[in-house]
Amino acid sequence: MLTQAWILRSTISLSTVSRVYVSCVESRSLGWDTSQQSVDFSLSDPRATEAALICTNRTATVPERQTVIANFLAALDAVTPLVMRQKYAAVINGTGNTTVYAFGECMKDLDATDCNLCFAQCKTQILRCLPFQLATRGGRLFYDGCYLRYDDYNFFNETLSTQDKTICASRDFSGGNKTVFSANVLALVRNLSVLAPKNDGFFVGSVDRGNVSVFGLGQCWEFVNGSACETCLTNAVSEIGSCTPKEEGRVLNAGCYLRYSTHKFYNNSSSPSRGNKGEMGLLQFCFRLAIILAVTSSSLALALIAATAAFFVRRRVAEKKRVRKELGPESLLVYEYVPNQSLHDYFFGCYLISKCAKKKLPPLSWAMRLYEAIDPVLEGNFQEEEASRLLQIGLLCVQASPELRPSMSIIIRMINNNHEVPQPTQPPFLTPAGMEIRQPGSTYKSQLESCTQSSGNSMTQSLSEPR
Repeated sequence: MLTQAWILRSTISLSTVSRVYVSCVESRSLGWDTSQQSVDFSLSDPRATEAALICTNRTATVPERQTVIANFLAALDAVTPLVMRQKYAAVINGTGNTTVYAFGECMKDLDATDCNLCFAQCKTQILRCLPFQLATRGGRLFYDGCYLRYDDYNFFNETLSTQDKTICASRDFSGGNKTVFSANVLALVRNLSVLAPKNDGFFVGSVDRGNVSVFGLGQCWEFVNGSACETCLTNAVSEIGSCTPKEEGRVLNAGCYLRYSTHKFYNNSSSPSRGNKGEMGLLQFCFRLAIILAVTSSSLALALIAATAAFFVRRRVAEKKRVRKELGPESLLVYEYVPNQSLHDYFFGCYLISKCAKKKLPPLSWAMRLYEAIDPVLEGNFQEEEASRLLQIGLLCVQASPELRPSMSIIIRMINNNHEVPQPTQPPFLTPAGMEIRQPGSTYKSQLESCTQSSGNSMTQSLSEPR
């Protein structure tokens, strides 16, 4: 076969290579099945556009506020990694009247990157409900790409509530017959309310009749399923009818989300391929094509492979630029976009140490020499035990392994003397073996769990089972 491949060489012009390569690249934008799988190469966006912020007027009593705030922080800390991993999370933290229930979920058509971006923004903006200043007991924030809610009761299976909202656009539809438009909207949302409960609580679609197109999305939250999902969306259909002939409408219920629009705002696939998976699908197709062409021209195959490699290099550079653009000037505030989720803890540790020392510390400063780090000006005017404890907290925050760094909620409790301050681990370069000293089962997280169990605010329960 190899002999035949070399004998069957033919002269094929470079224009043929260009046409073949362009067809390979075009398959990316058209979403063709190039690897015997359904591969969608469209670039989505996080849809981090606020639809509504709803805050309760209930606040914690003064004696309960500190505990409620600590439970709120711990609940959000627990929700974040679960949402990053599975696109939804439900967490219960605390006991008695200070318990905090938290839930977060992304729209199922978003990929993992866009989900994380949207949810990180959501966590930042829900603080406008003033959970720290007033210890507000509940709040919910609807984005077009994700949802976050916390409250003082178990709302995970809640379908409807008195705080549900209907949001209509300010402008009327102007692209054709308004009567046809309204009819298309009602037909679309009715179909979504029927099909979503039968398809894991999610469905997208469009109606195009009378030269008028309408696009829609319906989703029930993870623990609102079956008949409850259908009930929620049926209610949303009756409410969203009041928006027509406005060009866009949303219903934001406790258990579901329904939206229609004159433009396509969703992704076709519930798990859109992006990054490496999409690249692999396209690469497999191009590689197979190169093998076929190698039978007729080895030089053509080499040219095709070189062109494909150049394409992927340019595509990855463009992708990095796109992500940087999405993060924007406030990207440092989106801590959850960092995989280890501890960047803010690390910065806080650096800040705490520098404030105590008032000088640049040598790189090998360690807990055994904490007294050397104190500003000499303060000599005799401070409590050595307090300074040592603060520096120890700072060193905990800048440990080499992100897994060993405490969360901000734990740091606050340490500063307020409500939590034990464990000894930091030594930097890896100070140990004889060149690695961190870790006894089996003695990582900071295990210490943290044992301390939390005796704190009285400790019950953290994650509900992550699928429907």
